[in-house]
Amino acid sequence: MSDESKRPLVHFSPAKGWMNDPNGPVFYKGEYHLFFQHNPDNVYWDNMHWGHAVSKDLMHWEELPIALFPDEQGMIFSGSAFVDKRNDSGLGKEDSPALLLFYTSHDHKTMREMQCLAYTTDGKEFIKYDKNPLIGGKEHTPARDPHVFENKIIGGYSMCFTTEKAVVFYHSTNLLSWEKTGEFFLPEYALQGMIECPCMIEFEKYVLMMSMDVPETEFNKLPKEANAHSRTMQYFVGDFNGLTFTADKEQNEVLLVDYGNDFYAGTVFSNVKEKILIAWMGDFSDEAKAVNTEAEGFKGTLSFPRKLDLCKTGKGYRLHHEFYPCPKGEDGIEFVSNEEGKFLSDRIISESIKENGFLPATNYRVN
Repeated sequence: MSDESKRPLVHFSPAKGWMNDPNGPVFYKGEYHLFFQHNPDNVYWDNMHWGHAVSKDLMHWEELPIALFPDEQGMIFSGSAFVDKRNDSGLGKEDSPALLLFYTSHDHKTMREMQCLAYTTDGKEFIKYDKNPLIGGKEHTPARDPHVFENKIIGGYSMCFTTEKAVVFYHSTNLLSWEKTGEFFLPEYALQGMIECPCMIEFEKYVLMMSMDVPETEFNKLPKEANAHSRTMQYFVGDFNGLTFTADKEQNEVLLVDYGNDFYAGTVFSNVKEKILIAWMGDFSDEAKAVNTEAEGFKGTLSFPRKLDLCKTGKGYRLHHEFYPCPKGEDGIEFVSNEEGKFLSDRIISESIKENGFLPATNYRVN
């Protein structure tokens, strides 16, 4: 823990105010940049901004001034970041590619959600695109959390975001003008509910992760190792044809990114070779809620970064997690261990990590 009795030492938390989803983790101009859903004015969800922090090593973070403020189009909901190396958007400079921030504008009065853009060429000052929104929306119709990635199948770029029942895909050649190309609807065996925060990851196959607000009527679909709770992350392994995602037919069971209570809205750094995952430790469990950080002026913590791999097992492809990097104390002793059968605080990571990912994220304590 830090000098503040309830502030974590190796998990990022805001200096003050509320934090939830991590947004747009990216490497830009020699630093890891992390944006996050943020209410700087109080310790509860409201009035969403994009907070901003940077790090050289993914352990020691410096919080910077707020990147994006609410405007006449609404609050600033979740999204992603993308470095426009080829300057296809025309928003960069000759000696400095633009860092593009794709986000959802949420009008809380009409419940209209639109996909918008901001950009920077120095990593500090952010300009909202003057032709926002990139993709419009309808009143009382969820459409949120754009995730942008390079399309290596047909060229150009793809964006996916969630509607109430599907993940929709769009394509662009300039990162500004977008056309719809497909939809992915949840299979019958999957957890059903409100979908948020999609994330497409390319391995030897593609993985589509998403966060879910799951009703209790769906709890019977959860794997027996999982804690029954309403907010979770599930994923699908499959193929991307440049237009849309298709899950493998062999997958016929729910696959969870994490089996604990407090792991939500996970996303990966968009331009780092390793697939580095970071998520919101949402304080959904009774144990986490009992740690009252509000009295110290902040609420919300992010998970420690994890390196993801896709491994082939007897049951099919599964995500495999490792801490990245493994933190060490001043005496050189590791806080945690990645070795199978060794203790991670008071919880064992066993052989099942290769098939099922991490067991409960809640209540991990550094030694």
